[in-house]
Amino acid sequence: MMVRRFVNKALFSKGMRLGLMTSVLAITACSSVFDPPPEEQAVAPKQTLGEVYFEPVSLNHDPLPDQGLQNLRDAYRGLLDVVNDPETIKIVQYRLADLEILLAEQQQEVGAAPIDRGYFDLAIDQYQQILAQHPQQTDNAEVLYQLAKAYDLQGQSEQSLQVVDQLLSEFPDNLYVAELQFRRGEILFNRNDYRGAIAAYNEVLTFGENNDYYMSAAYMLGWSHFKTEQYNNALVAFTKLLDQKLPNSVIDSQMLRQLRAEQQLELLRVGEKRLVNDSIRIMAMLFSYQGAEQSLKAFYEQVGERHYEDLVYDRLGQQFLNEDRYRDSALVYRAFTEVHPEHNKAPFFAVKQIDAYIIGKFPTLVLPAKQDFIDRYGINGPYWQAWGQLLQEEVKPFLKDYLQELAQYEHSKAQLLTQAANEPDEEQLDKVEENREKATIAYRQAAKLYREFIQTFPIDDLTPQMTFNLAESLFEARNFIEAIDAYEIYAYQYLNEPRAAEAGYAAILAFRELRQTLSDPLDIQKWQDEQLASQQQFVNRFADDPRAIDVLYDSMQQFFALERFDMAIENAMSVLEWQPAVDNERKLAGQLVIAHSQFELQQFADAELSYEGILAQLQISDPRHKDMLERLAASIYKQAEANLEKQYVSLAIDDFLRVIEKAPLSSARVNAQYDAATYLLEMKQWTQATELLEDFRVRFASHLLAANIQDKLIFAYQQNENWLLAANELKQLWQADPKSEQGREALYIAAQYYLKADERQPALESYRTYAHSYPEPFDEVTEARYQMSEFYVRSNEDAKRRFWLRKLIEGDAQAGNSRTDRSRYLAAMSSMVFAQDSVQAFKNIKLSLPLNRSLKKKRSALDSALSRLNATLEYKIAEFSTAANFKIAEIYGQLARDLMQSERPKGLSALELEQYDILIEEQAYPFEEQAIGIHEANIKRTGQGVYDRWVKESFAALSKLLPGRYNKSEKITENIDEVY
Repeated sequence: MMVRRFVNKALFSKGMRLGLMTSVLAITACSSVFDPPPEEQAVAPKQTLGEVYFEPVSLNHDPLPDQGLQNLRDAYRGLLDVVNDPETIKIVQYRLADLEILLAEQQQEVGAAPIDRGYFDLAIDQYQQILAQHPQQTDNAEVLYQLAKAYDLQGQSEQSLQVVDQLLSEFPDNLYVAELQFRRGEILFNRNDYRGAIAAYNEVLTFGENNDYYMSAAYMLGWSHFKTEQYNNALVAFTKLLDQKLPNSVIDSQMLRQLRAEQQLELLRVGEKRLVNDSIRIMAMLFSYQGAEQSLKAFYEQVGERHYEDLVYDRLGQQFLNEDRYRDSALVYRAFTEVHPEHNKAPFFAVKQIDAYIIGKFPTLVLPAKQDFIDRYGINGPYWQAWGQLLQEEVKPFLKDYLQELAQYEHSKAQLLTQAANEPDEEQLDKVEENREKATIAYRQAAKLYREFIQTFPIDDLTPQMTFNLAESLFEARNFIEAIDAYEIYAYQYLNEPRAAEAGYAAILAFRELRQTLSDPLDIQKWQDEQLASQQQFVNRFADDPRAIDVLYDSMQQFFALERFDMAIENAMSVLEWQPAVDNERKLAGQLVIAHSQFELQQFADAELSYEGILAQLQISDPRHKDMLERLAASIYKQAEANLEKQYVSLAIDDFLRVIEKAPLSSARVNAQYDAATYLLEMKQWTQATELLEDFRVRFASHLLAANIQDKLIFAYQQNENWLLAANELKQLWQADPKSEQGREALYIAAQYYLKADERQPALESYRTYAHSYPEPFDEVTEARYQMSEFYVRSNEDAKRRFWLRKLIEGDAQAGNSRTDRSRYLAAMSSMVFAQDSVQAFKNIKLSLPLNRSLKKKRSALDSALSRLNATLEYKIAEFSTAANFKIAEIYGQLARDLMQSERPKGLSALELEQYDILIEEQAYPFEEQAIGIHEANIKRTGQGVYDRWVKESFAALSKLLPGRYNKSEKITENIDEVY
C-alpha cells in the first residue's frame, strides 16, 4: 500500500515523488507483459495482470518528464478498456487517481492554467468514484487520505476537513492520525476555532516527541492558547517545544543548569531555530504581561527548572531594555542571578543588570550592583573556585573594571573625608572624629578592593599601580606592616615603575611610623632590623634619587648606634664617596672605563673602520684604469674557471682571491668573492670563508646572491665552533620570522650557542624569550626554563630563579601525555628548592614567650614545610625523595629541640620549673619519635639500592638520636615496602 502524507505543499511534493516511483513500477511491468521474448512465452506460467504489475523491481528516483506522466496516465485509461478482472480494474483506478494528482501538482507548480476546472478536480473525481464503487474497502483509508490532500492542494480547506474527519471516524487507527490531527488543527486555527484547534494539537502531542508534527503542533498549541488568553497554558505549550528542540540528557541538576542552551540553538536547522526563537520571544512577552520576573520565577517553580531558562530571561530582559524599561530589565537579570547564582551565565546577566542601570541613569544603584558583582563572582566569592579557567577569563574583564572603579571611588571618598577632617569648615567642626573614622573605613575598603584586584590580576599592566594604591590606603588606615609589604613589592618587584623610588622611601617612613607605635623592645629591634634592610635596598636600587644620600647617612648612624661597626664603616665609606663630585667623577671614570674597555674589546671594530677609511680614499679617476681592472679581473676569473674544470679547487680559490685583491671595484668581484667563499667552505677553510661571506653581505647586501649568505655563514660558524657569531646569525634569522618553525628552532639553537660561547647575557635573553614565546615542543621549553633557573643560580638572584622553578613545576603538571622523566626530575628539583625555603622559614621561627603564640607560628611553618616536602615526594624521584624524608625528619627533630630549648617563664619556683620542663619534654618527645621513625624509614632505602647523601645524613642523625643502636660502623637494614 502506498504511503503518502500531506501537511503543506512541500510535503505534497514528497507524495508526488512516491507516486512517481510507483508509476515507474507500472511502466516497467507493462512493458514486460506486452512484449515478452518468444522463448519466455513458451515456458512461462500464466500470471494475472496484477501479479505482473506488482513484480518487484529496483526503484528509480529520477523525476520523469511531464510527457511521460501524461502518456502513463493515458496508458492506464486504456487499460480500463482491456481488462476485465475486478481486482485489476480497482488497482488501475487507484493508480490512475494517483497519476491525476501528480499531473495536477506538476501543472500547479509550473503555473499551467487548468482547462475549465481546478487543478485537482480530475483527481478528486477519481477518488470519489473509487469510494463510490468500493465503499467497504480497507484501502479506502489511503483513498480518503489522498482525497483530503487533493482538496487541500486545491485550496478547498472545508472539504479537506470533512474528508479528514471522515477518515478519522472510519479509520481511527490509520497510519496518519498525528498528521491528520495536525491538519485539523491548522484548518480550525485558520477558522478562528481556537478551542477546536487546541484539542487537535493536543491530540498530536499525545503521539510523543518523536512524531514529525510535535514541534509544529506545540508551537501552534501555544498560539491557540494565546488567542484564548490562556497564557499559562500557552507557556506550557511553548515549553514543550523548547524541551524537544533543546533537550537535556544530563541527570545531575548542577550540570543541567550549566548546559549551554545557546549552543544547542545554534545547531538547529534554520527553520527550527526560527521557531524556537519565536517561541522564546512570545514567552517573554507573556511573562511581561504577568508581572515580568516574578511570573517567570513562579512558572519555572511550577514546571521545574530548565537548562535553557537563561534564554528566556535574556529575551525578557532585552525586551524591556528595547522598551526603555531599564529598571524592569535589570530586575529580570537580577532575578536570574538569584534563582541560579552558580549558573555560568549568572555573572554576565549581572553585568547586563549593571548596564541597564547605567543606560537608565540610576547612579545610586550602579555602584552597589558592581560591589555585589565582586562579592558574588570575584576571586574570593563563593563560585570562583568551582568555575573553569575559561569562564574565569570571561568574567575577569568585568572584575577588572569594577574593582578598579570601586577601589578608586572608595579611595577618593577617603581622601575627601580626610581633607574634611584635617581642614574642617564651620559646619564640619563637630564631625572631625566622625569623618576620620569614616575615612579609615573607606581606606580599608579601598585596600580590600585593591588587594582583590592584585589577587585577580597578578601580572596585569595595572597591577603595579594597584599595588602602590594599596600601600597608600593601608598607610592612611595606619596598617603599617601591610603597607610596608605593599610599598616594597611596588618598589622592588616591578621594574621601571615611575613611582618606585617614592614607594621605597614611603616604606622607610612606614617603618618609622610603625616603630613609634611599639613598646616591646624585641618588637622594636626586629622592625629596626627590617628598616635597615629596607634602607640598604633603597640605596642600592635608587642610587640616583636625591634622598638616597640621606637614607644612607641615616643607616650609617643607626648601625653605629647599634654597635654594628663593620656595617657602619661600610656605609660611612659609601657616604664619603657620595659627595657632590661623586657623580661627575663616576661619570668620568665610567666614561674612561667605558672608553678603555670599549677600546680593548673593540680592536676588530677599529680594524674595520681603518678598512672603510682606506676604501673611502680610493679614488678612480681614469676610465681606462677601470677598464684595465675589469680586464684583469676577467682574466683572473677565467683562470679560476679553468682550474675548476681540472678540479684544481685550491688554485681556483687563489684565483678568485686575486680578483678581489687586484680588482676590488670590478664587476667580477661579486661572483669571484661569492665563489671563493663557496669553495673555501667545500675545502673546510671555515675562517677564511666566513671572512669573505661577512664582507660580501655588507658590501653587496642588495645583490641576489646575498639571499643565502646567512645560511652559509651559520654553517661555517658552526663548523668552526665560532659559537658567538653563529648565535648572532641565528638570532637575526629568528628576528626575521619569529612565528615560523624555522625561527623558533633558530632562537633555541642561538641560546645554546651563546651558552657555549660563555655569553651569559645574550644567552639569558634568548632562553627567556624562547621560554615565554614557545610553549611547545615541551622538551625544549622545559630545558629553556631550566637554563633560566641556572642563570639565576649563578647570579644569586633567588627570586628570579624561583620564578622559573615555578614554571618548571607548572609545566610538568600541565604536560599531560607530553610529560617526560626529565620534566618530572626538574619539577622535583624545583619543588625541593621551595621545600627547603619552607624548612628554612620554619627554622627561623624562634620559640619565645608566650609559648602558645610562638608555637602556633612554628606549627604553621611546620605544616607549610611538610606540605612542600610531601609535594616533592609525589614526584617519586629517589634523589629528592630521600632528601625530602630527611628534611621531614629534621624539622620534627628541630621542633623537638626548639621546644626543649624554648624560653622559660620568669618567676617560677624550682619545683614549678621542674614541672614545666617535664611538660615541655612530654610535648617534644612525640616529635623526636617521629623524626627517628622517618630517619629509620629513610635508611631502609639501602635495601632498595639507594645510598645517597641523605640516607647517610639519616644514619648520622640516628647515631646522635639513638647512639646505642646506630652509632656503629656497620648497620644491617631490612628491606621494606614503604616509600616516603
